[in-house]
Amino acid sequence: MITFLPPFLLGFLALSFQIFLLREFSVHFYGNEITFGFILAAWLLWGGLGSISASKLKFHPLRFPQTYYAVILFLPLSLIVLRFSRFFLRMLPGEITGIIPMLFYSLVLAFFISFPLGILFVFNAHFQKGNLYRVYFLESLGSSVAGLIVYLFLIPVFSNWQGAAIVGASASLLIFFSFGKKKQIFFPLSILIFLAAFIIFDIPSQKIYWKPFSLIKSKDTPYGKIQILKTEEQISLYNNSLHDYSYPNLAASEESVHFALLQNPRAKNVLMVGGGAGGGLSQILKYPQVEVDYVELDPEIIRLSLQFLPEKEKSALRHKRIHIFYQDGRAFLTETQKKYDMIILNLPEPATAQINRFYTKEFFHEAREKLTEKGVFSFRVPSAENYISLELQNFLSSLYFTLKEAFSFVEVVPGDTNIFLASSQPLSIGFEELSQKIEDLNLQNSYVSPELLFSRLSPLRIEFIKEKVSSGKRTINQDFSPISYFYNSVLWSTQFKGLERKIFSFFSEVHFFWLLDLPLILFISLLIILWLRRKKSTFPLVPLAVMGFTTIVVELIVIISFQTMYGYVYRRIALLLTCFMMGLFLGSFRGKKRKRIYFAQLLFIQFGILLLVLLLHLSLKIHPPELFFFIYLLLLGFLGGDMFVVSNNLFLREKKNYGLGYGLDLLGSFFGALVASSFLIPLVGLPLLLKYLFLLNSF
Repeated sequence: MITFLPPFLLGFLALSFQIFLLREFSVHFYGNEITFGFILAAWLLWGGLGSISASKLKFHPLRFPQTYYAVILFLPLSLIVLRFSRFFLRMLPGEITGIIPMLFYSLVLAFFISFPLGILFVFNAHFQKGNLYRVYFLESLGSSVAGLIVYLFLIPVFSNWQGAAIVGASASLLIFFSFGKKKQIFFPLSILIFLAAFIIFDIPSQKIYWKPFSLIKSKDTPYGKIQILKTEEQISLYNNSLHDYSYPNLAASEESVHFALLQNPRAKNVLMVGGGAGGGLSQILKYPQVEVDYVELDPEIIRLSLQFLPEKEKSALRHKRIHIFYQDGRAFLTETQKKYDMIILNLPEPATAQINRFYTKEFFHEAREKLTEKGVFSFRVPSAENYISLELQNFLSSLYFTLKEAFSFVEVVPGDTNIFLASSQPLSIGFEELSQKIEDLNLQNSYVSPELLFSRLSPLRIEFIKEKVSSGKRTINQDFSPISYFYNSVLWSTQFKGLERKIFSFFSEVHFFWLLDLPLILFISLLIILWLRRKKSTFPLVPLAVMGFTTIVVELIVIISFQTMYGYVYRRIALLLTCFMMGLFLGSFRGKKRKRIYFAQLLFIQFGILLLVLLLHLSLKIHPPELFFFIYLLLLGFLGGDMFVVSNNLFLREKKNYGLGYGLDLLGSFFGALVASSFLIPLVGLPLLLKYLFLLNSF
């Protein structure tokens, strides 16, 4: 019997299945931080409860491999339920769901996978004859290897369903050979047959999901799931089930370009970030002197566009005046030495922390530095033509006042889409001036034309939108205080009439005391109660719950900081997370090698975590090299792994409960995942949040 394989596979399966479930959730439930927070929190909650409740289950050698087979089977079943969730919810394909259905599916699907994984942690401890540290050590190693294999090899090549099936099939065979009981071949053989059918059903199930539309191509990439739909004469590209572009859609492609270029029709060098494949680039080519640097993060968007778009748009993508760069847009702007007459940001609204990086004060300052003296910066966001709600006003105002921090002159074009124009020189969006420029340039436009601009650019409409954006909340969207993406979440919640709107309205007005001070006071009160009730045996496990909360929040902060400073580079983000898992492995190995364990060691480790929190706070004020973040997460994981071994050793001297420490660690992470990315980070900001983490870890 291969004794090291079961705990290794536990870590490998846990991280692999978590990744695939998160990726599929982002496809079907609007992949913003709220979605990630819910599914990650549900995963950690059930994992923690599973390990705690496992102490009441009697370990049986036969039950042990069967639990593995059950988990392997539950993942593809969960992915199938997830894909067809819109039918259960009676929704249209691509329709955004509310928080309640999202929370329900998070809790139900995570239960069937994470709860038995939590039980397996305790079963592994029994299987290893009570050697909890060996289990944690090998589980961390399995997670580290899973991070590398899944992120760097499976996701870039295979679809989510294919990747999940490959992991499940490999694990089934390894479990079978590990336990070496030929009588149990029925289980792995049945799973292999089911997984083969699961892979075959991938594309047909997607076609069923999109009915009555016709799905003509689906491609999973490291950045999401790209799907091409055909409806009569229109081609539409969806990214994670969210609409990216449709062709033809002249209204969107014309307004994304012409309002900006009409401010300076003689512009020669233009930078466009995203959204050009659906017609924007062909609109820019109407200006014969313009050279375009076009930046697109995902190469598959261009490759699939060249495959399915009409010849006119294909020729625009191949045109000698169009230079395509496959890179993060912010990283490109930071690295380029070129000056532009026009920068057109053609990305979605800041609905996620990753996209929010393009709407911050720091990015706007960077854009201004890369513009010529008369250069113009432009972006557009969805809005409303005649009625601006309070939620929409706060969102638009945050963008307006943030732009004013970097540019002297800002104008807002009214309409169902607001086009923001910014420059160091005066701008004009008056109907007469723009109409004259269109005629002088002989632009043959269908929507940005004198006939239609007469109504859109009426003085009353221009004054109305300007008054609204300039009288809302004066908040500044910053890299480390990303308030605009929270306002966008508040705006998103207004689509629903139930609990969603009330929750976000509450948090948008809540005082810092309720977000930070009160939880800290309650935590200190809990420590006092434990002490007064003389629950000293439980004390060594309290740091584990705090560590779980701290590490998940710090990981989010590190990823946001890294993306802000160096751009979204998929493989580097994957390596960051792998560094943390490798740190857990090394830390648990270090703890396992300790000859004697005593309480002072726990205090020393806690002091190390305090220093790391302080160091991260200081790093926000400077621009550390990339290597800093990799070493940082390695050290954080190292201290976390070491603390797990020391805390559990001290606790197990009093009570033989193998799952309690692991469960408290995951429950601490559950609370962190639930509130950090959705509320704490955008509302409080990274610097203040790190100060409170420092205080939390000081007790």
